[in-house]
Amino acid sequence: MMTRPPSRPSRRARMARTALSAMLPLVLLAGCASPPVRFYTLGAPAIATGAVPVTSAALAPTAPVVEVGRIVVPDYLDGQDIVVRSGNQIDRSASGRWASRLSVGATDLITARLAQARTDLFVTDQPQPLPATWRLTVNVSRLDVTRDGTAALDADWSIIPHDPRLPILHNRASLTQSGSAATDGAVATLTQALLDQLADRIVAGWPKG
Repeated sequence: MMTRPPSRPSRRARMARTALSAMLPLVLLAGCASPPVRFYTLGAPAIATGAVPVTSAALAPTAPVVEVGRIVVPDYLDGQDIVVRSGNQIDRSASGRWASRLSVGATDLITARLAQARTDLFVTDQPQPLPATWRLTVNVSRLDVTRDGTAALDADWSIIPHDPRLPILHNRASLTQSGSAATDGAVATLTQALLDQLADRIVAGWPKG
């Protein structure tokens, strides 16, 4: 008795198999997709809701000008990654980013806090056509948030008068803050709390008059 050769799959069946094979990697990739990246700012809500609007008309033409220089932070922090420290290890978040480089966000925050506290001054982080009455430089040598929710900041700053007869004021601070570091938002909150403390110290030591 003769045996019949196995029938070949129809053209339609072959096309269906090809389509399924092509779709399988896409299905697997969709199942492994990472969560969407979220972006965080430093102090934007507080600045927007708590600040007293100050227009140029509210300042006297002779109002002292304060130029805030770009704040210096450690190189490994000066990016958009949100990081936490575990001993000597630095862990970068897979789903959280700063909306701008950390040094830029920190500069914006310090500038805004000083402007809120000293409404008699024209405080800016932008270059001015004429020399400023004072220049503020800030160097953050340490800004760590750990997994257990302990945060620490070490910084020094200088208030440099344009008048060479006045002394340059130097100061430094070591600050700590505790809280949750379980999420990127919590890490952002701890970071802002440290920078707010730093801003308060700078304001407290600002020259009178």
